[in-house]
Amino acid sequence: MGRLINMRHRDKFWYISTNKLFSGLNEKQKGEMLSHLKEAVVKKGSFVYTAGDKAETLYILKEGKINVSRLSEDGKELTIDMLKPGDIFGELALAGEEERETIAQAQEDSFICAIKRTDFENLIGKNPSLSLTITKLMGLRLRRIENRLEEMIFKDVRMRVLSTLNQMAAKYGLPVPEGIEIAVKLSHQDIANLIGSTRETVTLELNNLKRAGQILIKKRTIIIPATHRS
Repeated sequence: MGRLINMRHRDKFWYISTNKLFSGLNEKQKGEMLSHLKEAVVKKGSFVYTAGDKAETLYILKEGKINVSRLSEDGKELTIDMLKPGDIFGELALAGEEERETIAQAQEDSFICAIKRTDFENLIGKNPSLSLTITKLMGLRLRRIENRLEEMIFKDVRMRVLSTLNQMAAKYGLPVPEGIEIAVKLSHQDIANLIGSTRETVTLELNNLKRAGQILIKKRTIIIPATHRS
């Protein structure tokens, strides 16, 4: 993991106070959370953790971009999630995961907060609403993985690309006159890793979707026209 750095206490408190994940904590619990949080800078291309690492820590992305992925038996990378600031990851440690089955890698210089699983479990024990929030998060992420695997089996590449773009628009979308702009850097390789395909095939299908008017590409940014949102 990247080198640890120190932040001003009020910066840490501001982050805890504004993160929806911790909205149910009272002031005393927020202070307890602050006492256990560690901050780290993860440089682009560096790993927060890799498959086989001990699952002893949970992480929250504050700034930057981190992808969570897993490798298939033939060595192909499948992206499970592209994280945005405020997202928690490594949370399966709370569900009994002893060794990481996934990889978390920074796609750009990123800033994360880390807390030991045992410390987080103690905090959950004092705040049932936080436990419910984390349980819902894990359920949503698992369903997302299941849906992606189903799409890989039952949908062709073009439909998988379009489905993934709609999911990215729902998570990162910003309204623009033409429709919804996916306000995150999304390379053809990123999309390929999300749908279990190749960069060349994704490029071909993006061009087909563009010609069909199902997407717009403006200054390397993908826009989903309002008439084609699913």
